[in-house]
Amino acid sequence: MKKIFLILFALLLIAACGDDPEIKSVAVQGTAGGECYPNKTCNDSLVCSENNICVKNGDNDITDSGEISEPDSDSTDSADSSDSSDPTDDNDGKDAECGNGVKETGEVCEKGEYVQCSTVNEQYSNSNFATCNDFCNAWNTDACEDSTQGGVQPLASFPARTHELKYLYNGLSAFNEMANQEDELWKSALFNASISMSGATYSIPNPQANVHWIAAYYDSYALYFYQSSYACDDEMNCQYATPDVMFGAALSALKAGEELSIGISDENQVNILVEDVMTTNSEQDCVMLVGYGTLKVDSVNISAGDSGNFTFTTSKIDLYLPAATPEGDMTAELEKVGYTICK
Repeated sequence: MKKIFLILFALLLIAACGDDPEIKSVAVQGTAGGECYPNKTCNDSLVCSENNICVKNGDNDITDSGEISEPDSDSTDSADSSDSSDPTDDNDGKDAECGNGVKETGEVCEKGEYVQCSTVNEQYSNSNFATCNDFCNAWNTDACEDSTQGGVQPLASFPARTHELKYLYNGLSAFNEMANQEDELWKSALFNASISMSGATYSIPNPQANVHWIAAYYDSYALYFYQSSYACDDEMNCQYATPDVMFGAALSALKAGEELSIGISDENQVNILVEDVMTTNSEQDCVMLVGYGTLKVDSVNISAGDSGNFTFTTSKIDLYLPAATPEGDMTAELEKVGYTICK
């Protein structure tokens, strides 16, 4: 079997950083009212303002201070599969330009936008995705017809996002040495979610974490990405905070413009795992959740023997227990390659 690209190893504890890791008391990075990502982008339907705040394009919903105002009562997003413009209004949507990156009046969606199939029609399963058509007036649901979800619902989701990894380590040894550490420490996590399980809240990352190490390396076979989190004081004395978010993709699939499927079986090209780290030395790390969605390769630059960079855009990534995924029970697949499943 091919397939789980990720390998298990102990990450080194963060040693030093010149930046103050304290998080501002504003919205999460990339969301409405939060800081923009370093490449001046935000989550779906938001744009980066001149003040480096994520706002709705053309609206005044969010102030420069990051405070969110009350929305208009008639402001709703349409997920219908047909043109939502009013045929009796000659001016409705006449200036809309499909493909300009902005969802305008008269458009159901914008090119490049995608939503979970069940958003378009509840008869579809929740993990496959519908894409905007070439005229921005309807959703293309071709992928929804072939869904094999079987009614399994995700426990939570990571929001869609774009991220640039400016430095890829060439090999595991270089990765563990963390020479580019300062550029890989973030105040806000890239992937975050909150799940209610057994009467308690399971947070990704740990709510006490205020520094996140977001880095990746590649070898001759695959690229491996990690989000590890830490709770650090003002002097950068840090304590590891579980869980980790990890993904792996075969180098042969990483071509600019390619959209890769995220899942566990051989039909998927990218694996995403949420791995919890147990508290005692006698217990092994274990996989808590697995992710499903898509990953688009925006740009990739990897040369043999050199470090590289990688920019990617993910859809919303649905999270499932390994025993109850859209592909069925995947615990055996994970255990065959050495993973322990959290109980």
